[in-house]
Amino acid sequence: MSERILTVGGNQASRPISDFLMVNDYEGPKAGKYYVDLNVAATGSGSPDHPFSTIAEAITASNASIGLAANRWWARRNKIFVCGDGIKEDLTVLPEKCDIIGCGSDLYPFPRVIGRHVIAAAAVGTRFINMGFQANNATDLITIPAGCHGLQLLNCLFVPKASGTTIGLKITDTACMKIAGCSFQVSGGTMDNIFGTAISLLGTVGHETEISYNKIIGTVGILTATALVALGSHINNNFIHATGLTINDVAQDYYVYDNRLITDVDIDSDTTLGIVCKPELACGNIITGSGTAGTSDWYPWARIAA
Repeated sequence: MSERILTVGGNQASRPISDFLMVNDYEGPKAGKYYVDLNVAATGSGSPDHPFSTIAEAITASNASIGLAANRWWARRNKIFVCGDGIKEDLTVLPEKCDIIGCGSDLYPFPRVIGRHVIAAAAVGTRFINMGFQANNATDLITIPAGCHGLQLLNCLFVPKASGTTIGLKITDTACMKIAGCSFQVSGGTMDNIFGTAISLLGTVGHETEISYNKIIGTVGILTATALVALGSHINNNFIHATGLTINDVAQDYYVYDNRLITDVDIDSDTTLGIVCKPELACGNIITGSGTAGTSDWYPWARIAA
């Protein structure tokens, strides 16, 4: 039976939810829409009235449609709408050219997917929007392999396991990527339970990457690999509290600007104990350490007196 809603001013079930969707709204060239409710008793066909019970089912359906030669949807973008609260699921596949949009309600106004997500193969153009991810292990929360170009994580939440988690996002050889408006949280209300590294960018390919307007807590905030080529990439306008390095741009390729940084390290003698990046590509960063009370450093260069 399809899900019913109540008539306005009455107490009898009337029409299915699908009747109230704005089907005539034009959103560009037609593409697939799939619906997931992580709390349904039995899985359905992926329609609003009969949603899938797992995200993986919706990803399988989306990838099948986007790759069909018959409909030639290769340049289009599917959408997966996810409703739920704190639900366990381990993701191993990304949807190609697709948005995964959280629309459920939990402690936050979106679902939390509890698990460990090790993606097995490359997929391009995936966007996660308004989704929550919570670790149930002490290793890595999300591992993205090489070739997932165009990956975006927008307004998402990342929570470590209660005892801490090694890495929040581990991404290898992925270009044209965006991480924006996300929050990397403490678990259980204590700095003992944080990510070892919140964002780790590895490999050699990472050009045109944007990491901006995030709130990040971890032992290390953002780490880039030595060999990573990241021309045209930005780390900007983030708030980061790290027990060690806030930004460790070993690649020395990123524009690093307008970040607000706190480290538990005493940086009185050397600001680079709290932030590492190429000074010639940095401007307007302010970092506070655990040394002289009331002082902060601009990076690069000038000190702000207490």
